[in-house]
Amino acid sequence: MYELLAYAIAELLLSIHISLSNLLVLYVYIRKKYIRTVTNSYIFSLAIADFLTGSIGIPITVISVLTQQPHSFYGCLLVHLMLCILCTISTFHMLAIAIDKYVTICCHKQLFRSRDSRAVFLIAFSWIAGTIIAILPLFNAFGFADTKFTFYGSGDQCQFTKVIDYRYLVYVIFMCTILAPTFLIIYLYMSIYSRIRKEESQVKSLLMKSERDRRIQGRRRLIRTLLILVTSYGICWYPLYLINCIDYFWPDFSIADATLWAVVLSHFNCALNPMIYAYGMA
Repeated sequence: MYELLAYAIAELLLSIHISLSNLLVLYVYIRKKYIRTVTNSYIFSLAIADFLTGSIGIPITVISVLTQQPHSFYGCLLVHLMLCILCTISTFHMLAIAIDKYVTICCHKQLFRSRDSRAVFLIAFSWIAGTIIAILPLFNAFGFADTKFTFYGSGDQCQFTKVIDYRYLVYVIFMCTILAPTFLIIYLYMSIYSRIRKEESQVKSLLMKSERDRRIQGRRRLIRTLLILVTSYGICWYPLYLINCIDYFWPDFSIADATLWAVVLSHFNCALNPMIYAYGMA
């Protein structure tokens, strides 16, 4: 009981921080015209997803965990899928940012002639694809009839593991929306780093020292920002899904007691994003 209460307090405090910090990002973007660059349009859209996570997703989930409501299967499923939807959208935004940077820096024949049209496409893809993937269980896409039977056979108590099939968590959410994007993001950022290093050596003798130093400093800041972004993402998200994998593949070695705190850690990523991007834009 005390652990559940501590979890709820931690989540609600984190919810307030996520909401306020991302609301500040949205306010600055709307009020300051010079901030409205193509790159920052991704950050604006990501901040909307993270703001919804903090202001709606986390509080509703905490209430459900404490009260074990709603008592209908699909109502409970929808409550717990809400965070899956928003967090998947957030992940796809980070992938979209990496793709945009890669195409801009590394590709001479760009996917779109205009970065604006590319941004619209990638942002729309992040919201649409993230939502579709996250709501698949609502349409019984993975045959979770046994999960539904278990729910009604155990007192109608709304719990995450009673309505979300572990196959969905491991094979769809972890492997398709966490693991695969992570490797793709790492590949894209490594390609960006390689390209930047190559360009530095090419322009070394062509630019004045002050201009060369300015360009090198700006691009090194970009590399640091991307490194911080990927590292924080991995630290925040991988513990939760590694626990889910252990629970699914090796139930005898289950460490379910750590799940609640791994959930809190995963949501902490939404609080870090505004600070990371503020550093990158500074």
